[in-house]
Amino acid sequence: MRITDQNILDAALKVFSTEGYAGATTRKIAQEANVTEVTLFRKFQSKENLLKEVLNKNRNSILPIKRSLKINKDADIERDLCFFGNEISKNMEEEQKDSTKHMFMLMLFEEGRRRPELANILTSVFQNDIEQISEYFEQQIKYGNARSINARSAALTFVSYFGCVAFLKGIFVDSDFDYKVEDFIDIFTKGILKVEETKEVLGKAEKLQKLKEDIARKKEDLNHLSERIQELEKD
Repeated sequence: MRITDQNILDAALKVFSTEGYAGATTRKIAQEANVTEVTLFRKFQSKENLLKEVLNKNRNSILPIKRSLKINKDADIERDLCFFGNEISKNMEEEQKDSTKHMFMLMLFEEGRRRPELANILTSVFQNDIEQISEYFEQQIKYGNARSINARSAALTFVSYFGCVAFLKGIFVDSDFDYKVEDFIDIFTKGILKVEETKEVLGKAEKLQKLKEDIARKKEDLNHLSERIQELEKD
């Protein structure tokens, strides 16, 4: 990429972050990059194309999960998620030190609601993270370490928590918005019901499932009897 192109992208990142998409005019971006608007349009054609290009060039540095979850049969899920969650949190805090990119991310969440093409690009930033965690949950279900759940929904819930925290901290910058990853993991893995209540709910679910199976078997028996009666009547 030529120096001029990079200058324009750097300027666009800064202006989008401070002014938002609507307020970021091509004139302001051109002035920040020290180029003419004609040069900007010749290279990127439109402000929307420029925004897409800025996102694509910075996608790998916007809240990526750079660590991986080790999948093994004897895993301690709560410990694994605490470690992984703290790594994500640490990585996010490092990224938030770059206020320009952090503000750019907040702006993207807002623009993504109105621009499907940007939402698709933004989704792809988190896609690998969700797939990785989903695979971890799927394997732990197979190993019998976790109950049968929708692994992808669990992965999305897990990732969403950290995205939400980053978003809120970006809005309430002057508030004492403190949180502990361990608290979230405790709620995420154990839920909010008391252990006795959880067991009772699970017990009722098992009984209900058995009743359904009994009903299905009895229906099958009745069908067989009905067929037998019809055969006897024919004879």
